[in-house]
Amino acid sequence: MEQKKTQKKIRKPSRRKQIDRFEIKEVIGKKGSTWLVTGYKLDGSRVRKKFKTRVQADTEVHALSLQSADRGLRTVATKLSEEQLEDAQAANGLLREGETLVSAVEFYKANYKRVSGLPLNEAIFMFVESKERNKKSQRTINQLKYTCNSFAEFVEDKPVDEVLKADAKAFLSKFSPQTFNNYRAELHNLFNWCQEENLCASNPLKGIERIEIKRDKVFLEPNEVEALLASAKANESGDLLPFVAIALFAGLRPDSELKKLTWDRINFEDEEIQVPAGKTGVKRTVKMRPNLVEFLQEADRTKPIYPKNFRRKFSVVRRSAGFKGGITNSKAEAALEADPRLKKWVPDVTRHSFITYYVRDCRDVYITATMAGNSPEIIRAHYEGAASSSQANKYWSITPKTLEADNLLKFA
Repeated sequence: MEQKKTQKKIRKPSRRKQIDRFEIKEVIGKKGSTWLVTGYKLDGSRVRKKFKTRVQADTEVHALSLQSADRGLRTVATKLSEEQLEDAQAANGLLREGETLVSAVEFYKANYKRVSGLPLNEAIFMFVESKERNKKSQRTINQLKYTCNSFAEFVEDKPVDEVLKADAKAFLSKFSPQTFNNYRAELHNLFNWCQEENLCASNPLKGIERIEIKRDKVFLEPNEVEALLASAKANESGDLLPFVAIALFAGLRPDSELKKLTWDRINFEDEEIQVPAGKTGVKRTVKMRPNLVEFLQEADRTKPIYPKNFRRKFSVVRRSAGFKGGITNSKAEAALEADPRLKKWVPDVTRHSFITYYVRDCRDVYITATMAGNSPEIIRAHYEGAASSSQANKYWSITPKTLEADNLLKFA
């Protein structure tokens, strides 16, 4: 019986592209995305590597595909090391059609100006030290440390003069608009300082614009203003009445300008307040309205405008006026703070109230901007037309005498 001839099966060569041997997957974590490269080399060894950016992952895949290629290679004499050859192959894969490594290097040399080569984390340490010498608040120092160190970790602590605009954009893109703006400002501050100290040639944050956030400015109703003033007068020996009156009727920034204000800057003869430099770093003069003059004339000028234990005292004043105080030092205060009738206290609401009622009263955004230390565009966009004329009239009519006549009761 004739045996059947067995034909040896010949495996057809794979037409699959070598680059398809490896996959890139985005892994989303708490701190943002990382990129996982997985696959197998021709020798069967498994590849599993994580990268912080998609570009790094793409570069790795291209390098791996070149190492795994089993055709299309040729032997050439070269002085380049294995590592340099791999770098050249990976870099060549990142170029667009028509571009060459030579042209890329020429562009790099023409545009990149190495200045210091200092690692970014060392530059950040020096930057924070300069802020501490200038006696910035511990809260500001801590925030700068967090933001700058997070960015340094994101760019893998590359030299400060190698940080690119694209690095900053990629980092900021992970955050909400408000956080984007906050981190952008802090990093802009860092690289401005580095530029001044000749640690880098340019600021990579330059040209990255703030995100415009449109929000309605909240302001206090006249009856809420009366309650706050009455509470300031009745509680804590009246220590906070000057602070509250100036915040409401002169619009000073509570956490910077008012914190620095002293009685010698209040000119009763000309009815003016010389505002110390605050958030914007610019001094200005505010003309006092008649009702503010009346409140300040009743105040004890031997006591500071921003007294000791301010936060604790202001929390008592706020709670008594019907707002959340924010600080509790006893079980009784904690019980009061838990009252569901208490309204949320919005930071800078006294300043927002001043600007809202002032622009309604004078009907001039430019005069209001000068008084408030803001731009006319901000006044027009956020404050103009927010309050009615009757509200503004009542606001500017509040005096110590009207508080007594209304016989206002404390909330708690």
